[in-house]
Amino acid sequence: MNDDDLTPIWHALSDPSRRKILDLLKERPRTTGELSAAFEVSRFAVMKHLNILEHAGLVVIRRSGRERWNHLNAVPLQRIYERWLRPYEAQWATSLLRLKQYVETTQGGSSMTEQTAVAAIGTLHIEQEMTVAAPPERVFAALTKDIAAWWGAPYLISDMAKALVLEPRPGGRFYEDWGEGQGGLWATVTSLKNNEYIELNGPLGMQGIVQGVIRFELTARDNTTIVKLSHRAMGEISEQNQASYTAGWQDLLETRLRAYVERGVHYGLGHEPPPA
Repeated sequence: MNDDDLTPIWHALSDPSRRKILDLLKERPRTTGELSAAFEVSRFAVMKHLNILEHAGLVVIRRSGRERWNHLNAVPLQRIYERWLRPYEAQWATSLLRLKQYVETTQGGSSMTEQTAVAAIGTLHIEQEMTVAAPPERVFAALTKDIAAWWGAPYLISDMAKALVLEPRPGGRFYEDWGEGQGGLWATVTSLKNNEYIELNGPLGMQGIVQGVIRFELTARDNTTIVKLSHRAMGEISEQNQASYTAGWQDLLETRLRAYVERGVHYGLGHEPPPA
């Protein structure tokens, strides 16, 4: 990513109202009406802020009937973090944060175990978008027949996994093969159109009673492909699930899938994960 790529992002983040919009979307997707109600300025002014955020790739718009739903797309923020912060991180900073979290969660003499809550019934909704420097045919192949080349630890059901398989056909399985007839099912393919989209239905690694829908859409643009991910789920889902799956999809798509498609680098099953 060069400085020209970063300019729209820095511009979008420079305004406190736009940062507040991102804070609101971090909690959950919101309609344009809901966002407008959170500000004293006009709806037109909020729309201008949203257009700037969308241009920077920080907000993804999805329409449902007459409503316009706005979703946080954290991928550009992740790329800024990887360029500007990750190379200079120090171990002591992480240690201090962990100490702070430990002290805050054990105040009053109660233990962390006592404060752990059982996951309530909830929902998960993630929308992400990225650009890959490759044609849709190459990206679709990576999402289906080559999935084990970039999908691997720690995003596995079991460390016994010997193969990761996605069968690109309606009713096909996305599963881990542990050998000797054993394995774990991630999801089932419900629909697909070669080189355009694939949709799966299943828990996608979540424990308990969870049902989810995952959809990848591919759109050709010049010599690149726009990859849009939508992951919706309902069931025994906690706030930690939302945070961990948002970060997990960023890592899997922005780092691992991109590295495999664009440079032929394998971060999948049987290979070392990308450096932290």
